[in-house]
Amino acid sequence: MKLVNTDGQNTELLIDGETATFKDGTYDVIIHDGDLNTAGHVAANNFIVKEDYIKDMIKRFKGRKGNVDQYEGFRGFMLLKKDNKMTVLTGWQSTEDFKAWVDSEAFQNSHVKKEQRVKSEGSEYLEAMPVRENFKVEA
Repeated sequence: MKLVNTDGQNTELLIDGETATFKDGTYDVIIHDGDLNTAGHVAANNFIVKEDYIKDMIKRFKGRKGNVDQYEGFRGFMLLKKDNKMTVLTGWQSTEDFKAWVDSEAFQNSHVKKEQRVKSEGSEYLEAMPVRENFKVEA
């Protein structure tokens, strides 16, 4: 799957069973729900997890509430892991569907408040703030 970021740079996401090639290498696929191949927009959150908390982070994502999964236009969710780097990918039918999710109360409650806390207090789990990227999917 060819992805183009907001700066016009191309990258590929190649999913092969329990592994995926994305940007800087090959990752283990920890969670794969839905079908990113049907997405027109993919959002990526990249973060470095403190070594002692990798298992806890995986457990948190496996137990996620699933609010995003029920949102209109949602196509798929993946958690990728390479050493202590993790990437969460969410696929959306369109950029507009993704923006509607970001503007929703559910997103604000589950993301923005946590981000504000991490910026002010730091995180026991993360080395630094997550880096977010948005991609348009091209055929």
